[in-house]
Amino acid sequence: AVVSTQSGHYGRDSSMHNIVSLNDLVTELSEKIAKLTISSAENTAEMKLSKAETTLSRAARSKEIEDLKTDAARVSEVESLKEQIGTLNKAFSLVLENKEVALAGMTTQMEAMKEEQVELDRAHAWQALHMAAAAACRGSTPTGGSGPNGNAVLAKENTRSCDQVCGASYFNVCDADISISGYKGQATSYSQRLGHFYNYGCGSPGNTSERFDEVKAGGDGVFSDHSTGNWYYRFCCCRKA
Repeated sequence: AVVSTQSGHYGRDSSMHNIVSLNDLVTELSEKIAKLTISSAENTAEMKLSKAETTLSRAARSKEIEDLKTDAARVSEVESLKEQIGTLNKAFSLVLENKEVALAGMTTQMEAMKEEQVELDRAHAWQALHMAAAAACRGSTPTGGSGPNGNAVLAKENTRSCDQVCGASYFNVCDADISISGYKGQATSYSQRLGHFYNYGCGSPGNTSERFDEVKAGGDGVFSDHSTGNWYYRFCCCRKA
């Protein structure tokens, strides 16, 4: 009976021991599984992180490449703008040069036109004086003008008489020696002197001042008047005998 009891205790103890061993094994396996799970999770996290870093690195490289492309495009645009500016500067310089040439040509042309106008004014002034001399001769000759040809007005040389001046020309007869002058500007009163006249006669040289000799006068002498000492210009009224 004792032996049976002990044998039953021994069997229970052995079973308990086995159960404990199994529990320990299960615990150990659970711990290992947990560690493996943690390790796997860590590996997965690391892999995800690595992938994320790789993705970010690729994105950064792509962004860098895009930035480089953008910079290259800007550089190209700047170079294009520089080229355009250079072309515009050349065109502007050419236009400016042409403009300066054109302005110089216009200035030269205007100066020439101005000189032509002065010359024309000078010629018209002398013509007006000559017409006044012709009218004076018409009124100074005894017959008012006669002979086989149209009568002539000749400039009188200051040192010779009109007999000598007319006699040395085709119109060889002197009818009168006239001296006339006029003032510039419009009359402003009825007592204002507008001009002067004188008749020295055909036989005498009269006043021998060169200032009265048109041939010896300067081109602008026609614009002179009594304020410069040019009181008269003298002319001979001549006809063909």
